[in-house]
Amino acid sequence: MAGNYGGSSIPTTPITGAALLTGKNTTYKNYMCTTAVGGDSFVYKGVSITTSSDVPIEMVISPPLLGSQTGGVVFLCYDCSCDTVMTGITTSSINSGTVSRQFQHPTIIGGGGLNS
Repeated sequence: MAGNYGGSSIPTTPITGAALLTGKNTTYKNYMCTTAVGGDSFVYKGVSITTSSDVPIEMVISPPLLGSQTGGVVFLCYDCSCDTVMTGITTSSINSGTVSRQFQHPTIIGGGGLNS
């Protein structure tokens, strides 16, 4: 599941299951995880999920909903607090018959920007 998932999701940060459990309501409370790999299992929303050392499990995981983990599961996560500034260009198009026009709008999200 490589790519940008919103927030500061580039790059994805590997976090051990033990660290994620310890900080699930503090350090990592605003993180989202997209992959779990290694270890034996973890409990998410009351459901036990068996992991494998060579086959990643791809799912959206909110750390505060993590119940436990065994065997050293590693989660791939990103900060979703939107506390950092992200900038870019949004593009919209207006189609009028066969004429298509593009307008570009600067976008500032988070970090106290105009669009936050």
